[in-house]
Amino acid sequence: MSKPKKKSAAKGESPKASKKKAEAKSPTYRIPADSPWANAWKVAAAFGGIGLVASIFGMTSDPDRFAYSWLFAFMTFLAVGLGALFFVLAQHLTGAGWGVTLRRVSEFLMSGLPVFALLFVPVFFNMDRLYPWLEHGEHGEAHEEEHGDGEHGDGEHGDEHGEEAEHGSWLGLGDGTAQAQDPRDPWDMHPDEVAAQAAEHGAEEHGEHHDPEHQLHGEILESKNWFLSRGFFLVRMALYFALWIAMFWFYFSNSTRQDKEKGKLAITKRMELLAPVCTILFGVTLTGAAIDWTMSMEPSWYSTIFGVQYFAVSAVIAHAVIILITMGLRRSGLIGNAVHVEHFHDIGKLLHGFIIFWAYISFSQFMLIWYAGIPEESTYYHLRWWGGGGFLNLSVIMILAGFIVPFFILMSRNAKRNLPVLTFGAAWVAVMHIVQCYWLYMPYAEQTGLVATSLRLHWLDIASLLAVGGIYLAVVFWNMTRYPLIPVGDPRVERALHHEVV
Repeated sequence: MSKPKKKSAAKGESPKASKKKAEAKSPTYRIPADSPWANAWKVAAAFGGIGLVASIFGMTSDPDRFAYSWLFAFMTFLAVGLGALFFVLAQHLTGAGWGVTLRRVSEFLMSGLPVFALLFVPVFFNMDRLYPWLEHGEHGEAHEEEHGDGEHGDGEHGDEHGEEAEHGSWLGLGDGTAQAQDPRDPWDMHPDEVAAQAAEHGAEEHGEHHDPEHQLHGEILESKNWFLSRGFFLVRMALYFALWIAMFWFYFSNSTRQDKEKGKLAITKRMELLAPVCTILFGVTLTGAAIDWTMSMEPSWYSTIFGVQYFAVSAVIAHAVIILITMGLRRSGLIGNAVHVEHFHDIGKLLHGFIIFWAYISFSQFMLIWYAGIPEESTYYHLRWWGGGGFLNLSVIMILAGFIVPFFILMSRNAKRNLPVLTFGAAWVAVMHIVQCYWLYMPYAEQTGLVATSLRLHWLDIASLLAVGGIYLAVVFWNMTRYPLIPVGDPRVERALHHEVV
């Protein structure tokens, strides 16, 4: 009696059918329709809509406060998108395999960059409120057309300086010039004393105070006129957005196309080939945007390290948000074990390292300005330190809660491998990022001379955060519903799935 033939392991199914069934059982890394993440973009859009309506109302009732609040929210979330773009560039620049499964979340975060071109519109229409050099430049051009070069006398020029000093000068920093006349260290002088000297200085005739220090300061300001002009400002703005959107589109479109053309090495090589050029363009445009949109709010103040500081801010917040979103996707079971403890350990090390880098850059800027004791450089810290309990306390909080607390939370190897602790540390850093941006931008909304008179949390600050953050995150979460949550077509994905920290 013949024995029955053995059936295949798949109960008589053909090899092709078994393979298709196995592929069907393999994770798709997509958000299903019944997942809370599928509606996350709607929730974000709802908050964004509420914030936008409130902001529009605030724009009509308190346009000055709205301008500063919107810029604060804009730069806060722009840092997230730019930091995510940096993470993607760094992965391709180094040819890293460990972070492939983490890369898609950062690609989603950078996919919201195009919306910032629209979110910049309120900044554009409030430029005259935010950037005092615009009024000065236009006034200077009109004055030259009226009087011609060198036709105005010392008396006219002195009256002009007196007016500027009385109102804090066209920069809000005429008092910084007067500090150069005082033998005391500018850090030991209260801004009220400095402002009084500035008013006295401006009220007198220009010829009597044509000392070398004042002349040098004036030359510095005049030398910036070609750069701080409305037309050139708008050209640079358009260039920043064009390059950011081009870089986003190139890397996002190629990465998602690779999902369909799995294992196609040519796409990976193309992205890696352009990474060095894109990294240089990223550094130049981020620095330019930080100078144009932030540092020029105080145009006579300058710091060659300011662009690096904003880069550090962007890198820190981006790594924190990547951790938080990836952790949420993992807990929802949407990415399985594609991102595990080993990945979180590595990105935790990056987060901790960039926190130290941010602190180092911030201290370097402060230390060099304090050590040199140059009046027009010290105005930046006068504004945030002499303002009394509000911004003075916030400055101390930035040192303690912005650096020391997360430094010790994330310092241990065990902490970076303990996912609840890492999540808490990343959330803490994200909150402190908002506080730091508030410290950067809002003193100008409360400025009187060199002093930020109070720390006044306004409802427009919250509304602007909801509007900008809600609209930006709605785009990010919507894209998450359209593509796999990890780059399934990347040829290094298998290596990333089995990544282990040595």
